[in-house]
Amino acid sequence: MRTHSIRRWLAVTSLALVLLAGAIATISAQQKPQQSRSGYHGETDVVISWQSYPTFAEKVTILQNLQKKYPQLADLTTIGKSRMGRDQHLLTLTAKSTGAAETKRAMWVDGAIHGNEINGVTCSLYLAWYLLTRYDYDPYVRQIMDSTTFYILPGLNVDANDSYASYPNTENNPREPYRPADDDGDGLYDEDQTEDVDGDGEISNMFVEDPQGDLKLTPDGRRFVRIADAREQVRRFRRIGMEGYDNDGDGRINEDDLGGPDPNRNFSYGWSLDAGWPFPMSESETRNVFEFQRTHPNIFASFHYHNTGRLIMFSAPHDTRAATMTADQRREQETRVAAQLAEMRKTDRWAQLFPRVVAPDYQHDMEVQTAIVTEGARILKDYTPTFSGLSGQAQASSYFMLGAYSYLIELWGRPPLPDADKNGDGTVDEIEQQEWFERDLTGEGWVTPHKAKHPDLGEVWIGGNGKKHTGRTPPSRYMEEEARRNTLFVLHCANQFPRVEIDAIDVTPATGDLFWVDVVVKNDRVYPTSSDREVALGTAVKDRLAITFSPNVSLIEVPAGVTRLDPTNDASAATSLVKPTVEFRLKGNEVIRFRGLVKATGKDGWIDVRTDSRFGGKDGRRISIKIAG
Repeated sequence: MRTHSIRRWLAVTSLALVLLAGAIATISAQQKPQQSRSGYHGETDVVISWQSYPTFAEKVTILQNLQKKYPQLADLTTIGKSRMGRDQHLLTLTAKSTGAAETKRAMWVDGAIHGNEINGVTCSLYLAWYLLTRYDYDPYVRQIMDSTTFYILPGLNVDANDSYASYPNTENNPREPYRPADDDGDGLYDEDQTEDVDGDGEISNMFVEDPQGDLKLTPDGRRFVRIADAREQVRRFRRIGMEGYDNDGDGRINEDDLGGPDPNRNFSYGWSLDAGWPFPMSESETRNVFEFQRTHPNIFASFHYHNTGRLIMFSAPHDTRAATMTADQRREQETRVAAQLAEMRKTDRWAQLFPRVVAPDYQHDMEVQTAIVTEGARILKDYTPTFSGLSGQAQASSYFMLGAYSYLIELWGRPPLPDADKNGDGTVDEIEQQEWFERDLTGEGWVTPHKAKHPDLGEVWIGGNGKKHTGRTPPSRYMEEEARRNTLFVLHCANQFPRVEIDAIDVTPATGDLFWVDVVVKNDRVYPTSSDREVALGTAVKDRLAITFSPNVSLIEVPAGVTRLDPTNDASAATSLVKPTVEFRLKGNEVIRFRGLVKATGKDGWIDVRTDSRFGGKDGRRISIKIAG
């Protein structure tokens, strides 16, 4: 009996050890790069729910946890404080083992410069989480993080962002930084804000019954609609506005809400008093951002998450057509471009082409941006590329003042067409929108009109509209996919940062002890090693090629310019190497061939070639020269 028990215990123990060994092997295997795109990529290494919008405190906890989990990849700092004293937290991501953050080309990403655009906070946080959790599993992410720095500011307008996430608000407010303003001129500041009259956690439309009103309830009691026939005998209503009280006793409601200057009109480039008052960079939040960018010249490109409309808005060189074309010429040119684009889309429905004509010195930037947003349209599916604004906007300052390629992403945009466009006409009407609320959101996204008591107005009706997170910000169930696709677009751009490589070194006998040395340098990425705008600003740093030789090999002086080994063949042309060092600029997807004449004597020698590019990295190669005896 005892022997049988011991044998059974040994058998169970052996099985447990086998299972434990298998579990350990599985855990160890997960630390290896995952080659299968459908395999595990660290998704549960740090678990974050993307089904809600974080408050400021919740966001800080997420950032702290990410930095604590990945100290080898992340630093958490602050670039300054808001008007109300909150920190603007910045997460700096890169593989520290391959170099310091400031020594690598960088991508700047911020979200929610407008307080109500907090899906930009989520997209920024998701990008950070994606990069950190996948680094040990995903070769694509690893090679980007090894060579690139990400400066991520998830929440630029932190005071208004926190209010929007924490309290009942309309979908449009609070939007600006909290600079007190007397909108109604009564000597009081921000005293008549929108307020949740019925206590349901939403700020909805408010109506009163009025025999002269122009609205009525739909038969299902879910919406107010305009009365088409003035003779119709029906219960009538009049819209008062959004929920709120008359706090200052002037007979008006919500006329002095929280406000201030539009923060994305407060940057310096294209600033105007109307929207960006009282002066450029007046707000600490915008000033902190630009000062960081100005003092970090390694920033090569920037993303700025806004809402709404599903747009890829990109900074591009100025259009010259107003000064070079008549109105008729411009219409003809736009017709030609539209026809050309239609032809292109027969084989590529994501193709992009724009009628904008730019100065010759900026043509490459225009081509680069067109290529980038074409791929962005393909990745994001239902986003439309278009030009971004100039009037005091962050992305305009990034490009025109700092020379960084920049993109403003207008996230979301009410019901997605594939889900809500029942009749396939490319639009979503009120009925289709209502059906989307009922079907996809199971009714929970709608505030059904209902009665409530108001201290000033008596009985009011409240509702007949979507909830806060159905308009400018998506319902939570859509948020993660929105963030994932936008992350893939950012990573595509980072992957297209320039990469300068020595493609080939060829040595060809010339005559006697003379040899031609051809060095082919390439950039196989879309972006150049410096933007046209940076060149115009005078801040571009040229790429550098340096050649050294063994003691028995020396460079022979040749005329500057272009040399051709075969005068009848343009492919044999190359830029002359007059000195052992040369400076140049590689455009996107460009190859440059350099050619030098060297003299080699005595025994075999060698040639060492090195390239150094601020944004394109470093490369080097050494070859031997065989000298015939």
